[in-house]
Amino acid sequence: MTRRFKLILVLLLFSTGLYCQVDSIHAQIMGYEDSKSTIISKGRALILDKFLEGDLGKVKEIKDYLITIENDDYFAFYPAEYWYILYWTNEYTELAYDIQHMDSTVLASFYSRIQPLRDKLSFRLNEKSFENETLLKEQVILADLDDETKQILLLNLDNLFLENRKDIYAQDSVNIRADEFLRSYKSGKFEDFTKKYIRYKLVPKDWGMTFEFFSGYSLYNGNLNKNYSNNIPIGVAFDICYKNWELYLRDYIGFNKTKTDKVYSTGIWEKDSRAMVFLPEASIGYVGYNDNRFKLSPFAGIGAMDIGPTLNNLEENEDLREVSLEFTTTYIVGVNLEIKFGPYRTPSYSPKTSYGFLRIRYGYCLPQFDRKYEGMTGNMHYITVGFGGMARGTKREF
Repeated sequence: MTRRFKLILVLLLFSTGLYCQVDSIHAQIMGYEDSKSTIISKGRALILDKFLEGDLGKVKEIKDYLITIENDDYFAFYPAEYWYILYWTNEYTELAYDIQHMDSTVLASFYSRIQPLRDKLSFRLNEKSFENETLLKEQVILADLDDETKQILLLNLDNLFLENRKDIYAQDSVNIRADEFLRSYKSGKFEDFTKKYIRYKLVPKDWGMTFEFFSGYSLYNGNLNKNYSNNIPIGVAFDICYKNWELYLRDYIGFNKTKTDKVYSTGIWEKDSRAMVFLPEASIGYVGYNDNRFKLSPFAGIGAMDIGPTLNNLEENEDLREVSLEFTTTYIVGVNLEIKFGPYRTPSYSPKTSYGFLRIRYGYCLPQFDRKYEGMTGNMHYITVGFGGMARGTKREF
């Protein structure tokens, strides 16, 4: 036997063995029917068929079998699917136990395990259960259960149907009933589940902020009124909010005129000359009333008021500072009324915390000019109208 013939024979034998091995793997793949994924998938399909046929006895048998093959790697039913089946098969003790022991660890395990193949089981269970809501609830009511268990099973069913109702206020109704349940069965066995998975309420976060541009009208009294005309302001405000307390940081610039001639060392600041008012302000307010349309906040604070020639005039003639009423301590009290933009009706579980607004602000200012300038008594009233926005997040209340 020549060397070439031997080489050809070895190659033929190797290729034949390789072909047989590939063919064997192909056969194994094509005949692989008993994997957990396949059993779960086919079992879910069979449950759906039997459920639609109304054979609830068979549904229970298949469900029980699929539960036995679940492990750390595979699961057969999502929680809502399992609960729907238990409602239909009247297995309320198991249902109550499963609800009672639902927690974040259990939910996390569903994401770490292999999920069932996509099918219509969840959709059809939900659809048929919602269509037969009255029947399912009547069966729970007639069941031999304690009142606490009956109430949580009815409440859980309503919670499962929230999306079916297509009503933004449906969660509010569930929340009301959840609160009643928690009051009736304080420290009960379903308290944790009710707070975490049924009652869903959002509340404003502690911190928020606003920004505002404003203008308006201000008028003086006393000797300030005799010396200066009323002023028209422009300004900006930045608010820092903590719970119901609000810190208003405002920069007020007003434009007015003199009503009298004022003599200084090198000339006269004539009547009807342009003047400016500066009033930086920091005040604290408390929200006394707040809903989706209005917010009312009285406030009190402190600022510093300056009345004098315009900045351009001061640059041209520094001596005009002699007739300025320079910054003096100014006490301020007043009230804010905010008219909120956006929908007036929103679900109570999701409060309106971020919005645009129109703010009407009244302030009464008490500058202390008479302490430095003899006879310069008087105060200032202002009303400003501003446009701004509130930015405040929400957090879940447990």
